[in-house]
Amino acid sequence: MYPCRVPLAVPYWNGATYRAILRSIFSGSVVDGPDLDNLESLIVRPLGVEATILCGSGSFALEIVLRACGVRQGDEVVIPTFCCTSVVPPILAIGAAPVFADVGEELNLTVETVGAALTEKTRAVVVPHLFGNPADIGVIVDLAQSRNIRVIDDAAQALGATIDGRPVGGFGDAGILSFGGEKVCSGLGGGVAVCRAKNFLRDFKIDLSQSRLSTAFRGFLSTMIWRRWRRWTLPAEGLFSRRSGPDSPPAPYRKEAMANLNAAVACGLMQTLGDNIAARRARVRAYQNLLGGGERLELIPHRSGSACLTEVVRVRPQGRDEDLAARLIETLGRAGYEVQGSYVPIHLLPDYESWVRQPLPHAERVWADLIELPCEPDVSFESVERIASIVKRVVNS
Repeated sequence: MYPCRVPLAVPYWNGATYRAILRSIFSGSVVDGPDLDNLESLIVRPLGVEATILCGSGSFALEIVLRACGVRQGDEVVIPTFCCTSVVPPILAIGAAPVFADVGEELNLTVETVGAALTEKTRAVVVPHLFGNPADIGVIVDLAQSRNIRVIDDAAQALGATIDGRPVGGFGDAGILSFGGEKVCSGLGGGVAVCRAKNFLRDFKIDLSQSRLSTAFRGFLSTMIWRRWRRWTLPAEGLFSRRSGPDSPPAPYRKEAMANLNAAVACGLMQTLGDNIAARRARVRAYQNLLGGGERLELIPHRSGSACLTEVVRVRPQGRDEDLAARLIETLGRAGYEVQGSYVPIHLLPDYESWVRQPLPHAERVWADLIELPCEPDVSFESVERIASIVKRVVNS
């Protein structure tokens, strides 16, 4: 691993963020405090939802909304094969089965790929907005409603993204948000379960306050070490990643509630969300201007309401140059820029092959040629230009 000048997925924090942390600690409100209610208020109104539960992780939030949507043992839940593997454990925790669907050109579920995966056992569809780019969830909701199937709006990667001016997370029957690492609003960790109907979450208002202290300090330490100080800690993380391997199953998630310390940071991040996304969109436009038009490069399109978590580029190998994406990641790493390959389709991983039912050709065709470029607000336009220059040089060599 090489020294990192521009890391990927560094949280967008400012002085107010650190003041919120200190205020929560020195006021004795690390576990319980007013920021929990404040965060719920910041979420409920714009999303148009009636009920929320603040959780220790997005995975636990997903389990809660799956149960609230009536998913039970033996049911099937449709998810995209091209997404984070952390979507799978909450489904398995209930005793349901994941059914993998292909993705479209924008790397999200489409109504066609969802329709091909539905069966008589399908109880719910989870629709992530990958890389902050909104999926066409409206037509998926229409299809699901015609079959009496629930839709979960997974906005973990897309907090602040909109469809026709309406924030994602509030479409469908229920949704989830995340303040975990490598998210648009990357805080101290935590997730939010949201539902349009208040009675959906009536049975899940459980008291988990005894676990909140560990949630707070674990989130603080991991965020500071692996995210805020990522420029210096990335070499150690790189060694760990090489040991664990890219196909490792996700770590077990804890069934904990969110701590007030986590909520305090999340409230601050919600206040700066507009500036955060505007800065990300500006960097995406810069990449598009610098990299667009090449025969061997394809920029995955962002919709107008995208939160622009990262800029995703597909390289097109020619001849025997099948390792072009890996070579590009290596070259950028040597220059001090952290980029990464994208997800391996879940149905191709050994731990999940028993649930594979059909070929998923688009995900299988494109995944190995995708790389993610940094577009956080802290990434300078000079760095964007340098990254784009290296990409073009390697691709055209």
